[in-house]
Amino acid sequence: MLGIDNLHNLIEDWKTSVVHSIISSSDIFRLAEYSLHVSRVLAYPDLDVHETLKKIDSMGDELNLSIKKLMPLRPTQLIDKINNYLYKEKEFEPNLQDYYNPLNSYLNVVLEHKTGIPITLSILYMRIAYNLGFMLYPVNFPSHFLLKHTLDGDNSEIIIDPFNKGRIMDDYSLKELLDRYYPNRNIPLTRELVEKATAAQVIIRMLNNLKSSYYESHDVERAEVANEMVMCIDQYNPDAMRDRGMILLKKGKPTEALEMLTSYLEIDPEATDADAVLDIIRQIRSATNRNK
Repeated sequence: MLGIDNLHNLIEDWKTSVVHSIISSSDIFRLAEYSLHVSRVLAYPDLDVHETLKKIDSMGDELNLSIKKLMPLRPTQLIDKINNYLYKEKEFEPNLQDYYNPLNSYLNVVLEHKTGIPITLSILYMRIAYNLGFMLYPVNFPSHFLLKHTLDGDNSEIIIDPFNKGRIMDDYSLKELLDRYYPNRNIPLTRELVEKATAAQVIIRMLNNLKSSYYESHDVERAEVANEMVMCIDQYNPDAMRDRGMILLKKGKPTEALEMLTSYLEIDPEATDADAVLDIIRQIRSATNRNK
């Protein structure tokens, strides 16, 4: 069992190593570092974040050395070089066979196994590009994480899909991606969907992936840690508030669960699962009244 004291220690560690920095700074180029702290706090307490970062940066240095004589290169040429290095020379691949395994969300494991999901492959890709002086930005595209490079300010951009071996995405392929994940909804492709994400948004998305994986596999303790890590960054995150309520209920704490689920609906009364949460609230109240 995790225990209250251990949970407290993990959260204090998380606050010190990531939260204070991620809240006070918009430095997205520390995403690889933040991601490795996610691994360390949740699953790999002995992970040496600094040494693992050095391994990633040595890849960037190796690529930089190999293309130095070709510089300067156009953005599309640089993308080709990164793609060739990462997917052909280093043989990184998308994990299609075991996509929802939580290990895919741990950057240190992705480095070791050379397989990952969109968000971890994107963070790796972005760090390597950064070491080449090639600026890429995270994109919280629905259900499929992407990267982008901006040209001429923000007026023109190149969207990259690291999960599909660095494929450059046009509007048609982006709409196709939307329709694949949201069939029959005809969601319009808008500029908001490809806006730059903040470091906090990216790490919250990573933690949500992990939380869902652990909750589905009935590892409530790790799901709780991941959820509390989200709330450290955004204490009024509606999904995290709801999930804290559900975890408290699962842990046999109905009074605290009721308070959190009620707060969730106060913050997001139009939530798509509002009716389901209301039913749970009624069940808690009914059970509490019977036990009086």
